[in-house]
Amino acid sequence: MTSGRVRRTVLVLPVLFCLAGPPPAGAQSPVSDVDPVGAWRFPVGERMEFSVNWGRVRLGEGSIEVEAIDSIDGVEGYRVAMEAWGGPPFYRVQDRQVSWIRPRPLSSIRFEQRLSEGSYKRDTRYSFDLEAMTYDRHDIVDGEWSARAEETDIAILEGALDDVSFLFFARLLPLEVGQRYEFDRYFKESGNPVVIEVLRREEIRVPAGTFQTIVVRPIIQTGGAFGDGGEAELHLTDDEHRAIVRLKTSMAVGSGNLFLTKYEPGDGALIPIDSAAAAASGNPADAGEKLP
Repeated sequence: MTSGRVRRTVLVLPVLFCLAGPPPAGAQSPVSDVDPVGAWRFPVGERMEFSVNWGRVRLGEGSIEVEAIDSIDGVEGYRVAMEAWGGPPFYRVQDRQVSWIRPRPLSSIRFEQRLSEGSYKRDTRYSFDLEAMTYDRHDIVDGEWSARAEETDIAILEGALDDVSFLFFARLLPLEVGQRYEFDRYFKESGNPVVIEVLRREEIRVPAGTFQTIVVRPIIQTGGAFGDGGEAELHLTDDEHRAIVRLKTSMAVGSGNLFLTKYEPGDGALIPIDSAAAAASGNPADAGEKLP
């Protein structure tokens, strides 16, 4: 197997989070005053663990976890981490991608990628200014964060999302079989639009158990397994959790699968909805606080 093929097979889990998106086609404009998703319902402590297989070969493992509630530049958000590790001895993968997500209206506050894939290494931070509606990129160079001149003060749309936060956005959509969702909310314009087609309901068995699922097909503007005409399918539990149960991809070099091995719903904190709305509006009166 060539190094290029190894990279495509080992990174089944990270590829999943290249989703970007707008509302159901024809139903909403790319920028909407009303968020199409429901209220955030994933508490601190929610964790999904996965095995990553290529054909019958187990390549590695992955996880997604709501780790904590942090404050970034005065804005409260959930710290959500997506990790992938494994691969053959000659091409080890150790990736960690973290998104800080404001729950209402749903948008990214910060996005960090710490990637180690074979000989490829990269540490990147995207910081979102939700007042100026811009983002900046910084990379670690010689051990220090350094601004990327060509990605400074880049305009974003309201409700801009990154690779990880878009996954949670998709989990909060009112998925209806036969519906086609199309969004322009990925923070980089070149990634838009992202399409999510809701295909069917299906019962499947994975290492974590047997689940009733909703099957969706993500289509993104990067080609490959998730490009238009691809055969990727994502299984989410058909309940309030919308946990990821299985991701199946089919490409010319073979088929990959991500299987849920363990799910913990979490019982930690949630940001009060009224507080999140007040932070977004910048008006403490919206949260019931008294003005001085």
